[in-house]
Amino acid sequence: MISYKAMCTLGSAVILVSTSFIMGVFYSNLAYDYKILFQPALVTAEDFERTLKHYQFLNEVGQPLLYILSAIAFLGLVGHMVRLYKPNEDLKLFEYASLGMFVMGICVFITNIKTGIECSLTGNWGEVTENQGIAVLGSSNIILLCVFLGVLLLQAGLWWANYDLDTRMKQFYAEEAKEATAKKEQTPKKGGKKLAAQNKKNK
Repeated sequence: MISYKAMCTLGSAVILVSTSFIMGVFYSNLAYDYKILFQPALVTAEDFERTLKHYQFLNEVGQPLLYILSAIAFLGLVGHMVRLYKPNEDLKLFEYASLGMFVMGICVFITNIKTGIECSLTGNWGEVTENQGIAVLGSSNIILLCVFLGVLLLQAGLWWANYDLDTRMKQFYAEEAKEATAKKEQTPKKGGKKLAAQNKKNK
């Protein structure tokens, strides 16, 4: 039977793999977004056109690939649920924060990125121009990456906190064991002295 501690370790691994995979998928979009977002003085109409075609192409990606991405996101949620089944009382706020950021990243994809990709096909960008809409879409990618990076940092912090706690507890129990051993070794000696004193008195 697998212990809950082992399940938590597995849950952490699932969260890290899921988060890293999703970040890798959306990090690839930075090749098109970077110049538009961070080098506005150098941006040309061709850059916007190339980025627009990139997002239009993403909409044509096969459904199986989208299902795989959804399944990996679901696994990340399952990993969080496993860890939150019996959370450490001192660290549970960090566990909830990690889950909250993970869900926030999914929401950013659904409400901003997915909608933006659909707008790149219809050409209906609402109250903004096409170029502004493309820039907003790129910004949403950055936000998503930052949110999932926060998940990784929280998981790293949780790992260190648990590691530090385990180390301190092992040291504590080791010191207690040494003290208990020392007391056991001293007890016979005291008894021996008392018995010798009694024998001397009887004589």
